Amino acid sequence: MVRDIAHLEIPDFYATLEELRKPELRKAPLALSEWGSRAVIQGVNGVARAEGLREGMPLGQARRLCRRLAALPPDFRFYREQHRQVIDELSRFSPLVEGPLPGRYFVDLSGTRRLWGPGTDAACRVERHLTDRRALEARVGLGSNKLVSQVAASCMPPGDLGFVFPGGESSFLSPLPVTALPGVGIKTSSKLSDFNIQQVGQLAALPGEALAGVFGKAGSRLLRLARGVDPSPVVPFQNVPRLTFSRQLDRDEIDRERLEAELFLQAEEVGWVLRTHNRTPARFILEVRYADGVTVQSRQPLSPITTHVDTRLFLAFLQAYRKLVQRRVAIRRMVVELTDFSMPLRQMSLFPWEEASSRDDLRLQDALDRIRLRFGRQSISWGRGMVSGF
Repeated sequence: MVRDIAHLEIPDFYATLEELRKPELRKAPLALSEWGSRAVIQGVNGVARAEGLREGMPLGQARRLCRRLAALPPDFRFYREQHRQVIDELSRFSPLVEGPLPGRYFVDLSGTRRLWGPGTDAACRVERHLTDRRALEARVGLGSNKLVSQVAASCMPPGDLGFVFPGGESSFLSPLPVTALPGVGIKTSSKLSDFNIQQVGQLAALPGEALAGVFGKAGSRLLRLARGVDPSPVVPFQNVPRLTFSRQLDRDEIDRERLEAELFLQAEEVGWVLRTHNRTPARFILEVRYADGVTVQSRQPLSPITTHVDTRLFLAFLQAYRKLVQRRVAIRRMVVELTDFSMPLRQMSLFPWEEASSRDDLRLQDALDRIRLRFGRQSISWGRGMVSGF
């Protein structure tokens, strides 16, 4: 069966949401960026893009280029909530809706002809529904797979539909530049230009051995993209339970000892909440935002015994933190997010000395929790979380 995959792309999604919250920003150039001399733009609206501003540009440079620029700090929690609401709206048309990034959505319309008509009619209905209910205009592409529909959407203006007939994938992709393929950036395109390959059709005509010699294993994937082959399914969005702990520092901090003390306080808060609700997460995400707006993340597993003892939880966070933070730039915020929860169930250790060590840690943690429960959370603290002058 030929699939009908629609791709909806909402240009400048973050800035568009801010304009909907504050309509007075629509006619002015808008940039989303943290404050500070080294801040970097993380989103712009259409007016600012027409002025030559773009993501990744330093905010100071953007202000010199555009004196009337309005800058707002990004509200990612609000953006994620709006992203989920858009997915809920699209789920009215198909149970298979995938949102890989905020502002980009795949909808599998295969088998919905009796409900919504042909694929083109259904895709137009989806776009019109999104405009009417959320006031969001999207570029829409329709094709037999996710790759073709995504490229087709990028060729259209907002509010219009690009439809690639089944069997015409190669003809559609052939005259496009290689940068139109998802995942082909500046480095890959510059390597291809060294071999005088500028268009997708030229890339698709190459033998697989030639690409393997230059790109290795990635050469076969690159060749599949150029030929319009993409069997990947539309994976529905799953609302996974998450527990998020965000710590905004009082001032941008670069001192290592102070930052690790903040991380310890965060580990204490995480451990208290987990023990109070009797839950054990299987993994955590540590996110660090620098003063210039750059954000880095690390995903790590967690062992069950770690979540029962604050000091062990801190060591797990600290190991991920030291691998993650490599820049000599002040840090503004640290976020810990926990996922994959289950009821505590710990297997006894194989070696008796390890069990004795765990038993002592658990007894000490239990004593601390009893004191805090009776006299307050601030009644007793570890010295590791206290730094002079903090």
